[in-house]
Formats: sequence, C-alpha cells, structure tokens
Amino acid sequence: MRKRRLTSFELLERLIPVGALDREGLDLYRALLAEADERAVREGAVRLLERLCEMGRIERVGREEADGRVRLSYRDLASLDTISITLAQVEQTEPSVPEPPAGEPSAAAKPLAPSAPPALPLALLDAVAASSRRSDLVGALDRLYDLLHEAVGYDRIAVFMSRGLSNSSARTLSELDDVYRWPDEERITPDPLKAEVEESGRSLHVPDVQADERHARCFPHGVGGSLVVAPLKAEAYVYGVLELWTERPEAYGPEDLFIIEFIAEFAGGLIKRRLEVEELIFVDHMSEIHNRRYFDEQLTREIERCKRSGNALALLVMDLDDFKQINDTLGHAAGDSVLRQVARILTENARQVDIVARYGGEEFVLVLPDVTRETARMVAERVRSNVETQRFVTGLSDDPTRDVTISIGGALYPLDAKSRSDLIDKADRIALFEAKRTGKNRTVFWKDIRQE
Repeated sequence: MRKRRLTSFELLERLIPVGALDREGLDLYRALLAEADERAVREGAVRLLERLCEMGRIERVGREEADGRVRLSYRDLASLDTISITLAQVEQTEPSVPEPPAGEPSAAAKPLAPSAPPALPLALLDAVAASSRRSDLVGALDRLYDLLHEAVGYDRIAVFMSRGLSNSSARTLSELDDVYRWPDEERITPDPLKAEVEESGRSLHVPDVQADERHARCFPHGVGGSLVVAPLKAEAYVYGVLELWTERPEAYGPEDLFIIEFIAEFAGGLIKRRLEVEELIFVDHMSEIHNRRYFDEQLTREIERCKRSGNALALLVMDLDDFKQINDTLGHAAGDSVLRQVARILTENARQVDIVARYGGEEFVLVLPDVTRETARMVAERVRSNVETQRFVTGLSDDPTRDVTISIGGALYPLDAKSRSDLIDKADRIALFEAKRTGKNRTVFWKDIRQE
C-alpha cells in the first residue's frame, strides 16, 4: 500500500518542538503551515531546526548523504527525542536564517496565494506555543480553550476521548474530567458523527444543525446552531474529538475552522505526550496496569473531588491467597503470568472512570468513584468470584493451569474514613487483614467489622 503523503501541518508537527521557538521562529512556522509545496516546507523546517540549534534548544547529531539526498538528524535537548529530515538537494543542507532587507518581507513570509489556507495570527501562535510549556495537561488544554473562545467563540466546548484509548494500558486520562468533559447524555455530538470523525480523522462542520439534511435527524429535537467536531490527532492517531457548539447558525467561516483544526491537532499532540509520559512513569509493565505511583496520585485527586461533589468513593485492596506457593513451586515466570491474568480480570470488571493498579507484589487496588456501599460490595464480590472460577494459565506443560483465590478489604470515603491515610489503613490493614484471618477468599468491608 502506498504511504500517505504528510500534510504541511503533519510534517511540521512531527519535526518542530514549537514550544521552544522564539517570536521570529513562530512567524516562520506560521508561514510554513500554509505552504503547499513540500520542498519549501522541508527547507523551511531545516531553517527552523538550525535556528533552534543556534538558540541551544536542540543539537545536530548526524548528517548522511546518498543519491543526491541528505538526511539531517537533531536531538531535542529537553526531551532527548531524535528529529530527522531528508532534503533532495545537498547544497541546501547548510541553511542559514538571513535577515531580510529593510522594508522587504522574508521569502517565507510572502503574501499567500488566495487558494492557500489562511495564516494564523502571530499572537495566537505565540499563545499556543506558550500553552505547551505548562507541565500539567489540564492547564495547557484550559489555556487552549480560552484561546479558542477569544479567536472564534463558542457557547460550549467538550472533549471526548477515543473508545480505542480506553482499551490501552493507560486506559483514560482522568485529568480531563476537570476540563470541559461532559456526560455522554449531555453532549451535543451524536455517536454516529463522533465515530465518523474518529474513523476518518477529518473534522466535521455542521453550519446550521436544523437545516442540514444529512445530519439534522441525528440531533435531539430542538437543538440548533453551529457545530464543529475536530479530531484530537497526533501522527495520524486520533485520541478523541473536540466539540465546539454555538447557538448561532453559520457562526464559523473558513478561517475559524482552520484555527479550530490547528488547536485541536496541537491538543492531540499534548495528549499524546501525556500518554507517553503516563506509559513510562505510571504503568506497571509486568501486569500492564497502573502502578503504585499512579494510584497514590489519583487517590488524592479523587478524594479532593469527593470533597467538592459530596459523593463517596470506595477503595478495594486485594491480595492473592498463598501466591508465594506459585512462585516457589512453578517459578516467577508462571507467577508473573498469573498476575497479568488477575490484572485483566480487574480491568474487565472496572468502569472507565475506575482506577485499577498494582499496589505491590501480589496486591492490587481498585478505586471506585461515585459509588454506594452496596455497589462497591457487588463489584468486589464479582472480582472475587471471577478469580475463584478462572483456571489460570501457567505456561508450563506439566502443570498448565492453577486455581487462585483472592481476599478483598474495602472502605469508603468519607463514610468510613476522614482522610486518605485513614482510608488506606481501614481497607488494607484492618479489612483485608480480617478477610485473611477468617479464611481467605472473601470480601470484608471495614463497616462489617464495626458491626460485629
């Protein structure tokens, strides 16, 4: 299959660390986004990379010539990522950034042809680049949404993550719950339209919802106005969609759509970077679920959310019974296989908003936000029963499967505990200990002990 040619935006998005550019670099970047000629884009990209070398933000690490082409390699000194680009003409591989004569525009900043996409305002590019320097995803996206409101306006904005992302080891970015993430039943975009954008990777613009013959039937009765659904895309992978809606029909013109798509793709890059960090820092690669560090961070976040909402959360701490015997008799490879299978059971029995993590050794934790005591007990019992009834594959020909059981301790915040440490203590040290003491393969909640 022939490889799809990258657009100017995709090429630059892959090559240039925009957050490191100065004002003049952003001016050149803006002009290149609207350039249709691939050769001119590549030459301009090299000028930007060489400029970043002069600024000490990246360094050139390699140069290879073959068949009239030259391949240049750079290293981003902040992320240590390698950046490579190939040019057709060898004599163009030592680019400089000449100052244009006084009163004359630079070649890269020349007026665009009428058919070219509209150029983005420099102030907007500068602000977008500044948002990427924030260390937290929530703050960066919040700033991008503010920029969209200033640039094009909207009555509502929402982010919805791709369904495919929920099946990854990182599962979901819980931070996005704090940034314009609406319940499915309250969003404007119907599922078929959202799926269309996710599958095609192209934006969908409905200028007048009520007058659009193709899409009007998809929307709830009485919904009107203008809708734009743009993919949150990075390197051809769609991480979700960005929804902008305003009650005014025909609200967005070509320049507005160009800005929306640009910021949506930039946001897609931020989400990709955050997922990569999460994969490196927060995923236990043996069990393929989140690790203790992630659990510690998210439990604190969820408790703060409980304080704001007044809802309860449940903490389940789980420990495989007599797991040491599996490691001692079958070996650690078989034990690791069992742990991965248990992790899969936990993931399959958790909601997307729940937090599943390996707590350490053969211990796992499950955090259930916004639940009642009865629901938490039902989830715990379902997990315990599924573990009990499954035959776990060991990978050994002479002992191919083993039975495993699990003990579970649970407590709720703020019903049982008034602090994070108190919640962990009551679920782990008290309730789980009682489940082990009274025979294993059972679920015990802290309140059960109090009522005895």
